[in-house]
Amino acid sequence: MAEFTTASEYEAKMKARLYLETYFYLGSGSLADDFLRFAMGKLHSKFSSGAVKGSTLIDIGSAPSIYQLLTSCEVFDEIIATWFTESELCELQKWQKKEPDAFDWSSILKHVCELEGNKVTTKEKEEKLRAKMKVLHCDVSKSNPLAPAEAPKADCVTATVCLEAACKNFQAYSLALQHLSSLLKPNGHLLLAGDLGASYYEVGTEKVFSLPVNEKFLREALSGNGYRLIELSTFGKPEGADPEISDYEGFYFAHLQKV
Repeated sequence: MAEFTTASEYEAKMKARLYLETYFYLGSGSLADDFLRFAMGKLHSKFSSGAVKGSTLIDIGSAPSIYQLLTSCEVFDEIIATWFTESELCELQKWQKKEPDAFDWSSILKHVCELEGNKVTTKEKEEKLRAKMKVLHCDVSKSNPLAPAEAPKADCVTATVCLEAACKNFQAYSLALQHLSSLLKPNGHLLLAGDLGASYYEVGTEKVFSLPVNEKFLREALSGNGYRLIELSTFGKPEGADPEISDYEGFYFAHLQKV
């Protein structure tokens, strides 16, 4: 198990571009293929069904990724993406500004557009997200994760593969759930997705800490801390998955509602 990655270590270890190139080319055959299809499918289902909707969505730990925001921009008027390290922010801003060396999201854009019935082109999808998105810093260890910035209370908060990296232990994970509740309107929704059992993931030669959550802990934590658990779905580790890049055992998706 990797040692907990502190904020300063995370800034040094998390090479955002290498992270993107390792995990976010759909069709590469890495563990990301299975997780991305699982997470994007679940988010699409929640948003397209009308079960989760509103004016404002806050995504925690977005940068440098956009895959988790591509369906939400069809449902919400304002999307607040968040970053933790400068390298993450840099990669996200390259995409925002359409810089020529920005990461190529085409494989994931194509998949999301297909999920939605190809109602828009991949270029139109990108432009819609850019138009609705603004970016703030976040830290889930703070009682107000967006402090000192101010943001409207959200109808929905999302966090994908975030809390496991940000929380040193199970107590910190439960506390982070309480902090995220402060960002939500009454009866607002929290959607989470992440790894089960992973104690690390690799970015190049670096091993980055991950809190090895399991289904038992999740059911206990997600049913408390100011939420009602609506759904907890798990997906086991596929056969033939690369054992070196992470020691994960599967994935989870959770839908909670603030009470």
